[in-house]
Amino acid sequence: MTTARTTAWALAALTLGLASPARAQLDQPVEHPQDQDSGPPPPPASTESPWSRYMSRVRARPRSPEWTQDRTFTSTRFWLLDPGTYEVQMWFRTRIPHEVAGVRGPAQFLWQHEVEIGVFPHVQIDLYENLSFNVDENGRRGIQQEGVQIEARIAIPSYYGQIPLNPVIYVELHPRHGEPDRAELRLLLGGAPTRWLYLAANPYIETNVEQTSGKFVADAEVGTTLAAGFRVASWLTLNAETKIGGDMLGDPNNKFHFVWWAGPGFIVKPLPGKLKRYLKIMGTCLFAIPPTDAGAQELEPLVIIGSQW
Repeated sequence: MTTARTTAWALAALTLGLASPARAQLDQPVEHPQDQDSGPPPPPASTESPWSRYMSRVRARPRSPEWTQDRTFTSTRFWLLDPGTYEVQMWFRTRIPHEVAGVRGPAQFLWQHEVEIGVFPHVQIDLYENLSFNVDENGRRGIQQEGVQIEARIAIPSYYGQIPLNPVIYVELHPRHGEPDRAELRLLLGGAPTRWLYLAANPYIETNVEQTSGKFVADAEVGTTLAAGFRVASWLTLNAETKIGGDMLGDPNNKFHFVWWAGPGFIVKPLPGKLKRYLKIMGTCLFAIPPTDAGAQELEPLVIIGSQW
């Protein structure tokens, strides 16, 4: 079965599981947002500014389900933060290469600092600072400032549960030091068929947007990530993720190579009651599935520590 056909079947299966509004939105808040025309008339302009009236309508909307405000899956994004919600995170990522001809290259380490901001009902902004701890051209390992990432999530529906699959457009710009800048586009889809099962999917494309030494090497990636989360308790969710598609792996001829990873993950919120959101520990470990090209990483452990308010 070809890569494209495999991806198509996986997307079709996920879509069938989520497409019914009656099943996909079991976790939506009971309250419904107050329409502008159905609510009480706004106070006179002399006592309340247009911005205050706008913020009053925003606050009248239901909060999104709690799980949508967490990074339930580390490799598969879903939904966006409610307006006025903030989160800071630290990422610790390792990529371990395949062993080729009895030799395994050095592992790559990335330490990321992220700020997430729920700006408006339709918009979330994320900012990253990236530090790497890799082997340089002299064979020595040290800290380098890899670059930054600027991300935006733009929700198509006005509130969670309004449209089946809750589609969100995700765009990212990734300026890098000493390497071509990159850009990424995703479509975030998902929902909760039951109150204990969370599903998400991200068709994506990522590519360089600058030339390298006078030649454009796209180093593009295209494919889909799929994720399923199982709510064990209010403080614990276990999940499984897979990422499948094509990756140029730096090929100077801009040729795609087959890649496929899958593995388990978790999110733990150890603090009690309303304090849960102040400490989140998330992790996953993706393993390469044959016949993934040997030029890709064989193993990718990732741990994220976050706090939300």
